[in-house]
Amino acid sequence: MQALFNSKKDLLKKKDSIFKKCTHPLVDFLWFFGIICFCVAIRHPFYLGLSLLAGVLFNILQKNWHALKLIIYCVPIFIFLSALNPLVSHWGETVLFLIFGKPFTKEAFFYGLNMGLIFLAMFEWFLCFGCVMTVDKFTYLFAPIFPSVSLMVVMILRLVPFCIRRGREISDGRWAIGLKKVAFKQKFSVLNAVMSSILEDGVMTALSMEKRGYGTARRTSFLNYRWRFSDFCELFFLSFCAFFIVCGIKNGNCAVNFYPVISFSKIFASLQSAETFFAFAGFLFLPMIVKFFSGD
Repeated sequence: MQALFNSKKDLLKKKDSIFKKCTHPLVDFLWFFGIICFCVAIRHPFYLGLSLLAGVLFNILQKNWHALKLIIYCVPIFIFLSALNPLVSHWGETVLFLIFGKPFTKEAFFYGLNMGLIFLAMFEWFLCFGCVMTVDKFTYLFAPIFPSVSLMVVMILRLVPFCIRRGREISDGRWAIGLKKVAFKQKFSVLNAVMSSILEDGVMTALSMEKRGYGTARRTSFLNYRWRFSDFCELFFLSFCAFFIVCGIKNGNCAVNFYPVISFSKIFASLQSAETFFAFAGFLFLPMIVKFFSGD
């Protein structure tokens, strides 16, 4: 019985890890945190395209097919952002044509494309983050430091899927007894039932936590993560790559400018630019390379 308990515990620890032998969630969190920060700081279209490609490949390796379906639905938003910017911003020297007497410039159009690419890349990586950083990992990292904040964040993240799931259950139950699902009035009835269910669930959770002595002692976690040698190796390599990326950003190796004319730094213009590019690629694809060669 004890062996079965330990096997299930190890399965939970290794289920969503991005590295084969890495079981500590801090490595996963720092990797995602670094990618999101770099996607915000770097607006070079080639770097953003590489980041989007890495996010899609990561979801494929994680078999997160739901995230791949969602990224398809974001393509219309990408097109909308690309077309909206030149309609509201008329900066740029190259005028392609006029719309209602307003210039439609090439620079504004490509700036909109770049903003749409940033949106797709960030959306993809947040889907990856939600797939890997589970509630158990998040609470394990931040509960000892910020117990109240971490609990509140976890409950907020749980609220959206809980509302969707409960709404479907109530809607299907009403349909089973002969009530229409498409009626506008019935939608408000379902929403009212969902809100009542949320309040009731919150009261029951609060009473259960109080009876179990929440907050009277130091919190412990069901999963006991331990640092391994592979964790330190991965952190060292990620820190090494992050150092070169930050230096490249500071030196303008990832610079891009759309106004008044389009100009961006070349990737292999110098040794420093090439170092920044390969460091960024290594930071993105390291977990996937480890998984591929390990056969995990």
